[in-house]
Amino acid sequence: MSKKNEITSKPVKSKKKISKLTGFFYLLVIFIASLLLIALAFVYPSLKEGATSSSQTNDPRSSESADASKSSFYFKLLNPFAEKQNATDSKVDSSLQTGKQTNDEFQPPMRTFIDEKELSSDFNEELFDAISSGTNIDTGHSTFDKDVIYIYQSHSREAFLPYLKNVDEPEEAFHSKANVTLVGKMLGKALKRRGIGTTVNSSDIVQELDSRGMDYGSSYLVSGEQVKAAIQDNPNLEIFIDIHRDSLRKDSTTVNVNGSDYARLLFIVGTGHKEFEKNLSFAKELQLQLETQYPNLSKGILEKDKSQGNGVYNQNLAANAIIVEIGGVDNTVDELYLTVEALADVLSDNYWHE
Repeated sequence: MSKKNEITSKPVKSKKKISKLTGFFYLLVIFIASLLLIALAFVYPSLKEGATSSSQTNDPRSSESADASKSSFYFKLLNPFAEKQNATDSKVDSSLQTGKQTNDEFQPPMRTFIDEKELSSDFNEELFDAISSGTNIDTGHSTFDKDVIYIYQSHSREAFLPYLKNVDEPEEAFHSKANVTLVGKMLGKALKRRGIGTTVNSSDIVQELDSRGMDYGSSYLVSGEQVKAAIQDNPNLEIFIDIHRDSLRKDSTTVNVNGSDYARLLFIVGTGHKEFEKNLSFAKELQLQLETQYPNLSKGILEKDKSQGNGVYNQNLAANAIIVEIGGVDNTVDELYLTVEALADVLSDNYWHE
């Protein structure tokens, strides 16, 4: 090889070497970037969760949420405006907290319900009767002598703290008189005033459980027996409403509508049986009507399967069967009454027009 060729070959080799180094460098950059992206994918959820926890800790309203981490289920709520556009959305009401232990998961010993608390001076059963004894409302319709709605209370001794003396904890809010059966009676009267025949079963389920040596977990079994008997006695029954009250405190169970405080309500649909879609459809109709007439009065619809409680709630017995939680442990008769009247309006409209 001549010296000229030897001289010209050296730059060529050098360029090839540089090209290989450049390619290796790019590959190394891509590899490192990939590792960073993978690491970020794992780290980001933790950072987000930490930020959320931090913001909840600084928010005084999140104390209920902090105490409510004993179980894990999610509230699925209907967005009524989305349904109007033929698209169903899930929204989370700010007053609902995931992880809250619900009533049918609360399984204390029977003595919790049997041991009677002293009533406060504010309680007067006649007040519940009088406040719901208004004048009839002319809807232009009547079922006449037919009862078409059946109201009952599977957890019949769920009570309200304002009417219990020296009782402050939701876990102790149970009583044989100052309880949800009074709310059921108010709803029955409100529906009858609107021309809808209604059967109200105010049976003391706890007393029945105790007499049969059964525990609180059998509440829906006993109430279900009574629903079946009612269906056999009256084939005209079309709507079945199991009234409960929430265990959350007042800031989560009260809303101001047009200047008045209402007890918020929540629909519960059990998805632990094959025909639950029919119950869900009925609940969605009521939710949509409530949101239209009384915005934010309802928290929405909670769907629960068997891993989150009973999961059926006797709703397999009829298409139009639901649980309605009306108010919470801190709500008063005035707040409960306003909500009962609103629910009666919606039930009446639904029955006559849907």
